Amino acid sequence: MTRPHKPAREGGADAEPEKRRAILHAAVRVFAEKGYHGCRIADVARAAGVAYGLVYHYFRNKDELLESVFAEQWAILMNAIQAIDEGPGTASDKIAGIYGFVFDVYKTAPAAVRVLILEVTRTTHALRAGSTRETFERAVKLVADVVRQGRDRGELRPDVDPVVSATAILGALELAVSGMVVGLVPARTEEEIDLAKHQATELVLGGLRVHGPTSP
Repeated sequence: MTRPHKPAREGGADAEPEKRRAILHAAVRVFAEKGYHGCRIADVARAAGVAYGLVYHYFRNKDELLESVFAEQWAILMNAIQAIDEGPGTASDKIAGIYGFVFDVYKTAPAAVRVLILEVTRTTHALRAGSTRETFERAVKLVADVVRQGRDRGELRPDVDPVVSATAILGALELAVSGMVVGLVPARTEEEIDLAKHQATELVLGGLRVHGPTSP
């Protein structure tokens, strides 16, 4: 979920943070291309255009580099979900907005999504002890808030549990995107990605809306 950044001015006050970001963005590309276990710090330094030792100036080892990649990309996602939650629209609009954000990021930054899906979540000790629950708990709380508001306003079914719904919404989103990453779900073109986004969104909303599809 990498965003574009301005190059630092030579010797400017923010040169160091820019170099750190350059290393993180290079790590996303290298992890996506070679996998966490297949890449070396030297590969990241080469891709970032910095000296080998500079990577160790910011990160103790490859584990910390991967953890930092996750923290940056996850923060972008959390900020987007929070902005959607606080913005206008019905609960259905907001859930569709969350799905739309993630699928659209896959269009523009598939490498970042690939690292989050294949490397971070499946690499032992990628997150420090105790951080996993806190990290994902925030996501569940944000989405549960969207569901709760929709339920209280009569937009969603009155019997839905916000937390159960939030975990189902996020779980379905992760697996749909995972399917694209590993090639099970067609995602070679923007049209295919949009189709997957539309179907995944409608399937989730169909179970939440007051007037959702009836069973045969």
